[in-house]
Amino acid sequence: MMDRETVLQIIEAAHNRGEMPNLRGADLRQTDLGGVNLRRVYLSQANLANTDLWQSDLSWAYLREADLSGANLGRANLSGANLFRANLGGANLVGADLRRANLRGADLSYANLSRANLRGANLFRANLHGANLTETSLIGANPSGANLSEANLTEANITSEQLSIAGKLNQTIMPDGTKHD
Repeated sequence: MMDRETVLQIIEAAHNRGEMPNLRGADLRQTDLGGVNLRRVYLSQANLANTDLWQSDLSWAYLREADLSGANLGRANLSGANLFRANLGGANLVGADLRRANLRGADLSYANLSRANLRGANLFRANLHGANLTETSLIGANPSGANLSEANLTEANITSEQLSIAGKLNQTIMPDGTKHD
């Protein structure tokens, strides 16, 4: 496993060479990376399970198939990040910025996304089963085929058209507080 200092050294060295930092497949489990600038860092297939990324900048980062299960991404900037088929199950994403993020096929089951900004995000076939999406902005997001069963959408900003293209809404708490059958 890599520690915080090693990660910072790799990023700095890559930036000094004018390259995109590459941490593909890195084992960063349970590492404290809170507040770290990981903008445009290549983290495909990296293991970031239970990692502290509180208020980190992961904008435009490449996190394809990364394991972020149980990670603390509260108030993190993930705008434009590629999270294709990433595992974010049980992750804390409270207040996170996920504008224009690619979450196609991502696992967000039981993740806490309350007050997150998902404007323009691609949620095509994402698994949001049991996710907390209270007060979340989903304006312009694509939830086509997404599993929203048992998710909590209380006071979420999402249109009826968006809900109509979601894949599953079993027992979902709708924006008005009613439960979908």
